[in-house]
Order: sequence, then C-alpha cells, then structure tokens
Amino acid sequence: MNLFCFGQGYTATRLISSLSKEKWQYSGTRRDHGEICFNGTGPIEYIERHLKEVTHILISTPPMADIGDPVFHFHGTDIEKLPSLKWVGYLSATSIYGDHNGDWVDEKTPETPSGERGEQRLNAEKQWRSLDIPLHIFRLAGIYGPDRNQIKSVKTGTARKIIKENHVFSRIHVDDIVSALVTSMDTPIPGIYNLSDDTPASTADVLDYICDHLDLPLIEGKNIAGTDISPALRSFYADNKRVKNDHVKKAFNWAPKYPSYKEGYSALFDELDKRSL
Repeated sequence: MNLFCFGQGYTATRLISSLSKEKWQYSGTRRDHGEICFNGTGPIEYIERHLKEVTHILISTPPMADIGDPVFHFHGTDIEKLPSLKWVGYLSATSIYGDHNGDWVDEKTPETPSGERGEQRLNAEKQWRSLDIPLHIFRLAGIYGPDRNQIKSVKTGTARKIIKENHVFSRIHVDDIVSALVTSMDTPIPGIYNLSDDTPASTADVLDYICDHLDLPLIEGKNIAGTDISPALRSFYADNKRVKNDHVKKAFNWAPKYPSYKEGYSALFDELDKRSL
C-alpha cells in the first residue's frame, strides 16, 4: 500500500509512525521544507510522478478563504484520475455544525457553521464531495495528545479557566484519530464520520483534573463575560455542542481507547513520567 499525505502535521505524522513499514510506503508534502513543498500558493511540480502508484491519500491542509481547499484547487482533477486509488481521507472539523446550545449533533445534523473557520471547512467538504473518489470525511473534535495538551500551561501558570454556564467541548486523543483512520484505510467505507470521544466536558473540568493530578491549587475561573477576554478566545467558546460518534463505531467496529479526557490525560501523565526516568 502507498500513502501520500498532503500536509504532514500533527495527526498525519502520528499516523505515519503507526504504519507497518513492511506493508506501507509513504510520502507527502510539507509547507516550507522537505522533498515536496506545498503551501497552497501554487501546484506541486511533477505531481503525476509523485502520485503515480498511490493507493491512499490523506488531506489535512487547512482551507483558504479565496480558493477553498488548496489541494482540491490545484490537484483535485489529478487525484480523481488516479487508477489505483482506494481511499481518500479528508480531515475536517466539527465546527461545521455551529452552535447547538449544548445539544448532541451527528452526521445527519444540518451544517450551520457560526464562524468563518466552520464555513471554510464546509466549503472544502463540498469541493471534495463533487469528485468521483472513495472519499472519507472525518469531522474531528478538539485534538489533544502528546506535546499538544494543557499540562504545560497548567504547570507554568499560563492556563486560563474560562467559565461559561453549561458549556462543553467534545475532544479526541490523536491516537484515537489514528486508529480510526487505519481501520478505514484497511476496509474503506466512503462517507462522513464524526471523530470524538464519548464524554464531552468543559475546559474547566479538564483543568481541574490536571491540577488535582499535579497537586496544584485549582485555577481561578474567569467568567466569559469578562472584559479582559480576547475576541479570539471568546469566539472559541461561541459554539456549544456534544458530538456523537455512533456512526464511525458501527461502520468500522471502532471505539476510542480514551473514551473521556480522564483516560486520555492519565495516559499523557504516564508518558511524561516515563520520559523523566
């Protein structure tokens, strides 16, 4: 099998590291270094050569306001023509659902993004859905994992605990994203799938859990109505929803290894303890 990643960021790098070297070959793009550079401002030279024997493609590049998804814009037609293509994975986001006042959403929920980022993601999804390819759209909840979590900010005293009544986020550990991707790559079933854990929770709950584990005093909460909260941070709390993952569970017989932030952060603490030995 031959995987090509448009964008070798956090999730794609974690995916590549999990693949069997005997079974898989892989290559991909980076924004500003490496053998194949792609930053969305122009096409990749000799793309036919790079994609000639590709069987699986992962797209994790962010959409752009003027052209939508840059991979689709420059190379959608090239991808559609590939003779050996078995699986295309596009990493989208649950921001396409918008705000639902804390209610549950699933893949049948109307897409009503409330912000520019959600609108751009939805537009990119529509672009990819216009092609005749084995497309798997994965709508990701908030990603956390090794080197991408709130433990360091709690330790350094820079974490901010924002309080908004009845507000929750859905999350997913990066390794659970990887396990779902690998399962679908082995047995492709094109469609749209939410990827989240089973237990939406507030950011305040997560920060309190980290503080308890570290034997630190709880962080003082700041109400979202406070004037010292930036517009960017305020917009982050604009959407309030719980994301269902039933569809991906049934389709691929998948379940998250970390069904809530407690299991996920417990594993992160264990890993940090091993690093310190």
